[in-house]
This record gives sequence, structure tokens and C-alpha cells, in this order.
Amino acid sequence: AIPARNTVELGRFVLLDSVPGNGETWFLARAFELLKTHSIVGVVSFSDPQPRRTAHGDIVHLGHLGRIYQAHNGTYLGRGTPRTLRLLPDGRVFSDRAAQKIRAGERGWKYAAAQLEEFGAAPIPSDPDARHQWLANAMNLFTTRIRHRGNHKYGWALDKRVRQQLPASLPFPKALDPLVSYQMAA
Repeated sequence: AIPARNTVELGRFVLLDSVPGNGETWFLARAFELLKTHSIVGVVSFSDPQPRRTAHGDIVHLGHLGRIYQAHNGTYLGRGTPRTLRLLPDGRVFSDRAAQKIRAGERGWKYAAAQLEEFGAAPIPSDPDARHQWLANAMNLFTTRIRHRGNHKYGWALDKRVRQQLPASLPFPKALDPLVSYQMAA
């Protein structure tokens, strides 16, 4: 087994469009070299293939298959957990964690509530017991449910011993959705 303290998750990977071709894989290679010097032996990352639109139909996230992870010889490990997302009218996800903060009155609950108020929800009541009903009403009025089949999961072994423990790669996902096909062609 691989100790979790010796692994990391690549949470976001964004480069400007002005970065020359192969810049993504070059950057990943440099980052992985640096991680090895800190005794990191494994990296995992996810790509989100789910397109998202605003309430008016404008595309705000095309979805992506992890083409740079494929190009950098990531081991495709399948999909993450399927779930239902709640989209705000501007296409952003209203996270389950934000909803839980409101329910429990945890730090950040006012910021989470403000996301719903921004689209027309009544001001959140100060009574903690009334927050549950307020949240249910606001989510029904100002979010849209979409089913997400799960993010694509990629892994890299940065150490020979770990490489032996990593399963064989599943076939890489390819574009089936015309919207994603358009993104890949661009």
C-alpha cells in the first residue's frame, strides 16, 4: 500500500491559451520532477467531462476528457463517484458542502447563503431552525439538478515500486458528445 502522505492530488491545471504547444505536458513533467525531490511517489487528477450552461443556455464549461493527462501517459483509472449537481442560474455549481454549511451554521454559511440570495432568494433567516426550510426553498427555486456520471480519474506513479502497484490503464475516454467533440477540434 502507498502511504497517503506520499501522494498528492493535482486539483486544478490551467495554463493561458498563449502557452505554446506541448506546454502542458512540459509543465507536468517539471512539476513531477519537483514532487519526486519531496518524496512524493504518486499523483492523481480528475477531469470533469460534464458540460454546464447558464439558465439562458450559454455555455460556461465545455467539459474536458483530460487530454493533457492522456498525453502525459496518465493511467486512466475510470470514473469517480456519480452524483447529482445543483447548478446556479449562472452555471456555477452550488456545492453540497455549501448547503451543509448553511444547515449547520458552520463558518462560511453566510457566504454560501449569499450565492443563493444573489439570484433572488429572500434574506436568510437568523433562526437556525428556519434555515433548513429556507435552504430547501431557495435550492428548489434557484438551482437546477443535473446528473453527473463522475469525473475521469488519472494517476501517475513517480516511483518504480509504486508503478508496479498501479493497475493497467483502462482505455482513454474519447469524445462522444458533439459539444465535447467541438472543444477537442478547436
